[in-house]
Amino acid sequence: MKYLKLSLMIVITSILSFMPVYALEERNESNNFGVNKKEIKITSSNKENVMATPYVDASEKIYDYADILTDQEEEYLYKKVQEFISTTNMDMVILTDSKSYNYDSQNETYATDFYDYNDFGLNLENYSGVLLYRNAYELDPYYNVYMFGNAQLYYDFDRSEEMLDAIYDDMRSQSYLSAFEDFVDIYTNFYEDGIPSSMRDYDIDEMGFMYKKYSYPWGWALLFSGIISLIYASIFIGRNKMVKKSREAQDYLAKEDIDIYKTVDQYLRSTTSSYTVSPSSSSSGGGGGFSSGGSSGMGHSSGGGRHG
Repeated sequence: MKYLKLSLMIVITSILSFMPVYALEERNESNNFGVNKKEIKITSSNKENVMATPYVDASEKIYDYADILTDQEEEYLYKKVQEFISTTNMDMVILTDSKSYNYDSQNETYATDFYDYNDFGLNLENYSGVLLYRNAYELDPYYNVYMFGNAQLYYDFDRSEEMLDAIYDDMRSQSYLSAFEDFVDIYTNFYEDGIPSSMRDYDIDEMGFMYKKYSYPWGWALLFSGIISLIYASIFIGRNKMVKKSREAQDYLAKEDIDIYKTVDQYLRSTTSSYTVSPSSSSSGGGGGFSSGGSSGMGHSSGGGRHG
């Protein structure tokens, strides 16, 4: 009997050792509720979200709470995600769960909180990374991708939509390994293609929001200065037309020389003043406005999301 209990304990311990472990110690005040991103402040308005977010080891990368992957599939995907991280210097997370919801925004809040309130992208510029979330809720399954930091520049809405469409059939048929594998490959290829033209005028601030980079409006400046030049040229031409041309000899001889010099002097002063040009004005660029904020106050962007 003693040996039977010992054998049973060994078997149970062995099984537990192979089970994936995502949760760390509980969130509490002593560890700042598990939030280590210095820009995020815990307040009365977001504390409830923080406490409702699973506290995980950010090195795992695959968090299959819906239990839709085998251990071998998780291990395979983990290696692919690590290759993505090494190639792009951006984080990547695959998250699954099975949660009831009434609005798509509830999925977005859960997914973005999961990224923001854990240590994903912690040692990367602007906490850059992407998260693919699959809500396997039986009554209305849903999935979407969310971008953080510099990943927003590489994966604009069009690229995200292309990826979401590409994996739709596999998601709908629950061929999850194939869907997640394609997600990693497609986003790796997009990164290697560089930042799309739609995002080249934008940058990311320290809170993860996109903004439009300032560029001097040379086109408007040239147009404005051209219009001013045309106006002054028109005035100058109009004044010249008002000068009476002398046709008879007496027009030149009837006046004293001093009078002639005065006329010329007045004409020269008038001509010089007609070329005075006022400084052109400049305008500043506006913000991008593509990022949206989560409960953490950090910015992110997303695809359009899919049901099925």
